[in-house]
Amino acid sequence: MSLSVIWHSAPAFYGTGYGVQTRNFVVRMIDDGHEVVVMSTVSLMGFTWNGITHIPGGGEKYAAQGMLEWPKRVKTDILFTLFDIWPFPMNMAEKIGQYGTAWAPIAPVDHDPIPQEVVDRLKLAPYPIAMSPHGYREMKRVGLDRATYIPHGVDTQVFRPRKPNKAMFRVSDDTFVVGVIATNIEPLDRKGWYPTLAAFGKFHEKHPNSIIYCHASPVRDDGGLDLLKIAESFGFKLHAPDMWTLTAGLPDLKMVELYNSFDVMMLLTRGEGFCVPLIESQACGVPVITTDFTAPADLVGAGWKIPSLGTRYTPMNSFWGEPDIDAGARALEECYALWETKKLKEEMAVKARAFAKQYDFDVIHKTHMRPFLAKVEDELREKRETEAAKGNGRVREETPAEQGRGIHRGEQRPPGSNGRGGGGQKHSPRQRRRHGVRQGVSP
Repeated sequence: MSLSVIWHSAPAFYGTGYGVQTRNFVVRMIDDGHEVVVMSTVSLMGFTWNGITHIPGGGEKYAAQGMLEWPKRVKTDILFTLFDIWPFPMNMAEKIGQYGTAWAPIAPVDHDPIPQEVVDRLKLAPYPIAMSPHGYREMKRVGLDRATYIPHGVDTQVFRPRKPNKAMFRVSDDTFVVGVIATNIEPLDRKGWYPTLAAFGKFHEKHPNSIIYCHASPVRDDGGLDLLKIAESFGFKLHAPDMWTLTAGLPDLKMVELYNSFDVMMLLTRGEGFCVPLIESQACGVPVITTDFTAPADLVGAGWKIPSLGTRYTPMNSFWGEPDIDAGARALEECYALWETKKLKEEMAVKARAFAKQYDFDVIHKTHMRPFLAKVEDELREKRETEAAKGNGRVREETPAEQGRGIHRGEQRPPGSNGRGGGGQKHSPRQRRRHGVRQGVSP
């Protein structure tokens, strides 16, 4: 038995964190024989990209309209949403379920405790999924016994140690480089740009042979902070890509070059659902400095975890952390001392790489996603056998629209849904996984 799946998230070709996860999870499900289409959270027409069919999500925000329309039109066993769950209606699980489709929200938990608005929706979903150990613990704590843990991943065959190229920052090899990979789109500064830059400012005052590179828009055009002004207030120059480089996106191999040219990746975030750059950095053998709060608390295999001095109340009626800026500066000092004595890679690189390998996409699929899908298959089979025995099999006539498009609730799916049709260019699974560009955004 194979499952008919709708994966609702960023398109597979997007260079965002969610786009990378979409591409890698979907191609592996297709390779296992499941019939999968991607429903974009952004406004797009239907198309096929690298053998992956994308269907439109409609005119409502976050493609909420498509979450109901497509299960009504097309046989769908399970609908994954890799997205925040709180923007959707409280009864979304019931609405989807009326068409015989099970909802599996992969929900970020970037607060502590898990917000009640998130809990209330997850409780109604048949298959709530946590993307981090923190999220899973919180779901279990509030009684979500059916919660499943399926973490985000990284392709460790692509993200791996390579020779640094600090010339890309226009600095010499004897410059200590701190890197930041994050979005700058939130006025409430969830990503912790201010504490990160403040900690570097304190450190840079003592070590002028250091720079910080921020792979994000440094201005507040997208609703974030003015990173240039923050850097100026602490007396250092901020290194960042220009608008054209950032919006064009970087190929994965260019991102690998970027990570490998950092001496440390730093993000004093206030709260994360996961934080893929922490794993990508360590996959490249580069240590990390991050906040010991929410998901990042479990994602440091080589580096430093910075405590929170307290918490910040948010509009979600829960809390983010307030990272200790002085502790962040001290962590940079310790990292610099290892770098200065040529011991940083010796002590950190192997440990970082070994830690990241447990999050390799192939490992995640084999140990988490594939067993989960097998469980869903078993439960659906049992449910259908029970319904058949009672004579309650669900039958629905095709609508005129379905008849006209040749899409119905039988064994047919949209063209290309198994990754081998739809007229798109055909690629091997390995090619499909590794094709894409990256921007300064991450979950």
